[in-house]
Amino acid sequence: MKEINLLPDRVLRTPSVQLVQSWYVQSLLDIMEFHDKDPEDQATLGQFTNALVTIRNRHNDVVPTMAQGVIEYKEAYGDDPVSNHNIQYFLDRFYLSRISIRMLINQHTLLFDGSTNPAHPKHIGSIDPHCNVANVVR
Repeated sequence: MKEINLLPDRVLRTPSVQLVQSWYVQSLLDIMEFHDKDPEDQATLGQFTNALVTIRNRHNDVVPTMAQGVIEYKEAYGDDPVSNHNIQYFLDRFYLSRISIRMLINQHTLLFDGSTNPAHPKHIGSIDPHCNVANVVR
């Protein structure tokens, strides 16, 4: 959310970027509801996992919506190389952060939804503990 606020005001004012920003605000509010709850309580854990699924689904269209915001900005204000560079820098950081957050959400939901993946029963969430990374890279 802090990164989004560093965008130029003209980009922040586009309807699509405002929509993405509203999704992040709502997701933060959803998570903050668990701030003072007992993390050991199974009901709380279930509610938290459900909240994460809701958040993940809410953010499914972040990439195309943010891209639409950049298009809206360029249509309204033209193509400026300095702004383009700054926006691209923001987008690179923003999308990398998004990938990381989604990976953590997916790992949590796979671990705590109470089921196992029949296709990969030995995985711990989405992680294969016997994965040989060097072989995968090769």
